[in-house]
Amino acid sequence: MTTIRVRLDDEDRKRYGDGDPLPEQLVFDTEKLKDLPFAELYELEREMDLAIASVTPLFEAPLSKQAIVRQVVAYLAVRQAGQKVTFEDFQPRLLRAEFVHEEAEAGPPAGPSGGSSEG
Repeated sequence: MTTIRVRLDDEDRKRYGDGDPLPEQLVFDTEKLKDLPFAELYELEREMDLAIASVTPLFEAPLSKQAIVRQVVAYLAVRQAGQKVTFEDFQPRLLRAEFVHEEAEAGPPAGPSGGSSEG
């Protein structure tokens, strides 16, 4: 699983939040794209005028610096956060945004979990 943490600047967080600012950190989970039903995937592709499968390889580390790829990642992160802004209206200042690419983390390290106190 690949996740990309997206942090829009404060002004964009306020602009694209629904009454309240967006969370400081949005998470775009690439695996969630695979679970979209056809109608939702088709709607997103029509709205963005681009085939999502054509850009998904560019989501891998290191994240492409192309503006369109970062725009798609930021937009999908906002959509995964539950906001319904249109792709056309979503115009964040991408050079002020931060993108942190993360691979799936392994589970917690094996070993003792520490002592417990009884009382």
